[in-house]
Amino acid sequence: MIGRVTLLGAGPGNPELLTLLGKRRLKEADVVLYDRLINPSLLALVPAQAERIDVGKLPNFHKVKQSAINQLLVDYAQNGKQVVRLKAGDPYVFGRGGEEGQFLREHGVTFDVVPGLTSAITGLAAVGIPITHRDYASSFHVITGHRQADGRQLDWENIAHQEGTLVFLMGMAALTDICQSLMSHGRQVTTPVAIVQWATQWRQRLVTGTLKDIDARAHEQQIGSPAIIVVGEVVQLAAILQPTLSLQGVHVLLPYTVNSQLYPALQDRGATVDFYERSTVSRIPVKLPDWTHYQELFICDGLAYRELLKEMVNKGQDQRQLAHLHVTAKNPTVAKRLQRQGILADEVSDTPMVAEGSLAIGEKGHLARSSCGGLATYELIAKNSELPWQLEEFQAIIFPSSASVQDFMMGVSREQRQQMAQCKLIAMGKQVEQALRQAGIEQVVIQATTIDDVLTKLERQVTHE
Repeated sequence: MIGRVTLLGAGPGNPELLTLLGKRRLKEADVVLYDRLINPSLLALVPAQAERIDVGKLPNFHKVKQSAINQLLVDYAQNGKQVVRLKAGDPYVFGRGGEEGQFLREHGVTFDVVPGLTSAITGLAAVGIPITHRDYASSFHVITGHRQADGRQLDWENIAHQEGTLVFLMGMAALTDICQSLMSHGRQVTTPVAIVQWATQWRQRLVTGTLKDIDARAHEQQIGSPAIIVVGEVVQLAAILQPTLSLQGVHVLLPYTVNSQLYPALQDRGATVDFYERSTVSRIPVKLPDWTHYQELFICDGLAYRELLKEMVNKGQDQRQLAHLHVTAKNPTVAKRLQRQGILADEVSDTPMVAEGSLAIGEKGHLARSSCGGLATYELIAKNSELPWQLEEFQAIIFPSSASVQDFMMGVSREQRQQMAQCKLIAMGKQVEQALRQAGIEQVVIQATTIDDVLTKLERQVTHE
């Protein structure tokens, strides 16, 4: 197989700002080399068997040297791997993507570039600053705040007299020099300036001022890297255009689900949503029973039933063999999923309705822990990685299912268990709350039955704090 490298821009931080092509490339990856500033939630998109390599860099400290990164890209690709070089923002905006592309081309490696949304534009928009506006600025200039490697200074005479908006990336360490250089080369001391830290994320912060006082204001409010420095009249518009949503600044943790409806609902109200990875599904070869021996199917989850149907079709059967059976769904969520598959449950109950002659359909581990036994059509293979966050950073953790509780607890360290005491825990249903209790969670758990209920209760909790 021919290898390929994708230089992929992760965007400014919010995982939903990743492009569709970028999402597909992550799902196709055999190897992902990622930077320090990428959102860990994006790794939930990567296949479980893919290799993940943290090459993150800190200011003045390179965890993995650029030359070593270049060579890793070549080596993996030449071994036939689909490689993703995952970088914050856009690979070609001060991201050294061009240098990596040159190295790959010199070594005959096929590569492509998936652009990312650069924080130079999206970071401003996130706080209500349009980078251009016909009443304020008809152009913009993006400038690196890093000093030149060879000691050369930026052309401040030229920069200071540019019309339009100036955006400095990676410039917080040089904030004092940037402001003084602009003023000493003719920029008015009253020119508006904004600093946006952690743009598009829950910890996003904005401080505004002028060239004369922004340094002191940033120091007073303890604004640091990573941040964007914006110089120009458009900064004034932040007071008018800054978003005001009901869950703005609220940080929520969810399990990763491909077709989640809860995730966009939270995003639309301004919350920042991060994901933890789920167990992977492994199908189990099933010996189909003699259906005439049973009177009831007790279905523990929708996925188990879907896997059963696949196995039946593979062996020359279909749902007509089940027509005589009483169908019981374990909970309302299972009933809804069965309905999507063309089955209307006769009952919704957490126990079988028939004393004898009932066959439970479910996941291997779940059935093993239950008293009823049954037919397992798949098993969950747990992730080995720990949760990559300090849980005290979250205002809420939402558990849509009992399985999500199990997946979450398998990645939680002892320290993170203690940090959970600072979070609101929301369980979507009685069964989910019971799963949390069985996992040893003693703190108050908020029950919610629907997505609207989750949103309402979360907003109420945030408002009362």
